[in-house]
Amino acid sequence: MLNKSVGRRYAEAFFAIAQEQKKIDEYQKELGEVVDTIMSNEDLKAFMFHVLVPPEEKKQVIAQLFSHAVSDSTIRFLNLVMDKRRANYLKVIFEEYQAMADVSRNILKAEVTSAMVVNEQDIAELEKALSAATGKMVRVNLTVDPSLIGGVKVRVGDRVIDASVVKKLDMLRSSLKKVKIS
Repeated sequence: MLNKSVGRRYAEAFFAIAQEQKKIDEYQKELGEVVDTIMSNEDLKAFMFHVLVPPEEKKQVIAQLFSHAVSDSTIRFLNLVMDKRRANYLKVIFEEYQAMADVSRNILKAEVTSAMVVNEQDIAELEKALSAATGKMVRVNLTVDPSLIGGVKVRVGDRVIDASVVKKLDMLRSSLKKVKIS
């Protein structure tokens, strides 16, 4: 929880700069590339996250690796993160930034869990139906969980629609326990 609140504060600051400069998409792409690079290289990740490495050394590495690929604003933001010793929050900062960018674009994310793989056409139809129901553009993130037996579970924001066979069996079991046999 602390990770998320710290990440959100930094993301809000960077997002405010991006809004002011009208570069939300550009900064999202740049920050994403930096985070992906750091997270995909174990040595770089260990260096950046190590508490005994001075911020100045981390900032030098950032300048060497990213100064040609990202804007000065992104470099300054990353330097601030290093100065405040918050490098280990970079992934959370990026996730929070993405969420803010999606809200600004009127995009909702839907987490869909299915018992089996769903084809692209069905996902597109589900996105269309959810978009019509919510009044916002919906992007579906699909995960497969065979333990559902069949059906789907959809989470959009704080709403959950559970149409899985497991849920129906649980409801049937619950109602059967309440039945009195005389």
